[in-house]
Amino acid sequence: MSTKSKKEGAAFDFQLIGRIIRLALPHKKLLTTAIIFVLLLTALAPIRPILVQLSIDEGMARGDKDAILFFSSLILLHLVVQSFTVFGHAYITNLLGQKVIKDLRMRVYNHILSLNSAFFDKSKVGTLVTRSVSDVETISSFFSEGFISIVGDLVQIVTILVIMFFTNWELTLVSLAVMPILLVASEIFRRGVRKSFQVVRQQVSRLNAFVQEQIVGMEVVQIFGKEDQEFKKFEVMNRMHRDAYKQSISYYAVYFPVVDILSSLSLALIIWWIAGAPSIGSAGLIASFYLYVQMIFRPIRFIADRFNTMQMGVVASERIFELIDNTDPQENKGTIELKTVRGAIAFDKVWFAYTDEDYVLKDLSFELEEGKSLAIVGATGAGKSSIINLITRLYTIQKGAITIDGHNVNDLDVKTLREQVGVVLQDVFLFAGSIADNVNLKNQHITQQKMNEAAASIDALTFIQDLEKGWEYEVMERGSSLSVGQRQLISFIRAMAANPSVLILDEATSSVDSETEELIQAATRKLMKGRTSIVIAHRLSTIREADTILVLDKGSVIELGSHEELINLEGAYYELFQKQFELT
Repeated sequence: MSTKSKKEGAAFDFQLIGRIIRLALPHKKLLTTAIIFVLLLTALAPIRPILVQLSIDEGMARGDKDAILFFSSLILLHLVVQSFTVFGHAYITNLLGQKVIKDLRMRVYNHILSLNSAFFDKSKVGTLVTRSVSDVETISSFFSEGFISIVGDLVQIVTILVIMFFTNWELTLVSLAVMPILLVASEIFRRGVRKSFQVVRQQVSRLNAFVQEQIVGMEVVQIFGKEDQEFKKFEVMNRMHRDAYKQSISYYAVYFPVVDILSSLSLALIIWWIAGAPSIGSAGLIASFYLYVQMIFRPIRFIADRFNTMQMGVVASERIFELIDNTDPQENKGTIELKTVRGAIAFDKVWFAYTDEDYVLKDLSFELEEGKSLAIVGATGAGKSSIINLITRLYTIQKGAITIDGHNVNDLDVKTLREQVGVVLQDVFLFAGSIADNVNLKNQHITQQKMNEAAASIDALTFIQDLEKGWEYEVMERGSSLSVGQRQLISFIRAMAANPSVLILDEATSSVDSETEELIQAATRKLMKGRTSIVIAHRLSTIREADTILVLDKGSVIELGSHEELINLEGAYYELFQKQFELT
């Protein structure tokens, strides 16, 4: 049996529970206050039955109006105090839960930001959203409706039972005669609901992942007319989610009436026992035991449900901690912070694979001097984009070494390294917000003047100013309110405004029209001057002026040299150039 199976089969994983409780330690004052309220509720619980018993035996039975008034006043005062205590308990425990999930959600999101690209390659976005939002929210219930409430209920039950035994042990035993049946029913309910809730959480995660993926790819769904097919998939998942909830509801529908019946049966047994032995107790004692039984059965009725709430928190925490404990975070052990990168880049016998040993780059070696430009060409899948991913440390190589200015990239601080590298990708990603926000990315060092100068350098300032609200134009999610060419222009402005030491263009002009490409090419030449640049392009006409051209084939260098040198070789580059020249 696997470890996971053992955990699912066990009622609780106490190691996980301890880890969840430790999440509340930074909020010791709230935790202490919550415990105090639990103790107050426990102390207040048995007082009302005692007061009721005294008011009946000392007041009503003797016709003493003063005693009736006195004990009635105490009962009213007790109710007021208890009401405020219940309010305080609910408020503090919920506040504690919200404080905990606020900290945990920030911790989870911060960890997600630190994970490397390989992790996101194999993870569904919807699943990560579920972990960051729904699962974290479930842990709030662990504190507000689960652990603390369960402890309070158990302490209250034990306290009341002790008082009942000291008051009248015979009636106590009679009232508890149905307890074995109740415990069996509660255990069946707890196990059943726990399993159904686990299925519910799985279905929620599947729904989130499916909906997120379909909305992002809605254009493809609609273009290929797959609306009905995708709707049927969603309908099946939605039905499975509903059925999982129906199963959990059926447990509640059966369990709660069973508890009510057993509670009534317990009271009936008390009345039957007293009827057979009238001298066993007074009317006040009977009334107090009636209230005691209610106080025992009421928390028992909900305690099984709270155990499941607690269990769901444990299940959710297991998924969250699995994410937090993930062993694939990016290795940011570098301590060297390069304030300025000159741009000398070297690959020395680099081997790299995205998965296992399916190498994309094989024994790759080349050098790029600072201030020079390198163009990389090759067929799709040759490994061109992988080189960029390694320079920016989105992935880590398996063998060899990559150096920048003589320093191994693994020794460089990731943050400062990426601040010195500007990347313009073929697939431009824009966030929902203003154009200004998408250009400066909240970097306070990129002023409005710098953005204007960057836009003007590629003759895109007029395009920005012609938009409604200019720089404050509201960009829809993923830039859907802009054309492909406009999105590409914004990505160029973003790179230029950052004034990087190293410029990387990955198929940056492949999605724009000829007129926009001419503007970008002119601006790119200005930007590349005196700056280390790496250009990936299918259109060989755009890289003729590069100092060095690297030709890749299946992850290996097959040719390296200037445009003229490679043409004279009449090899792979020459053939590619000839084919494109014939097509044009």
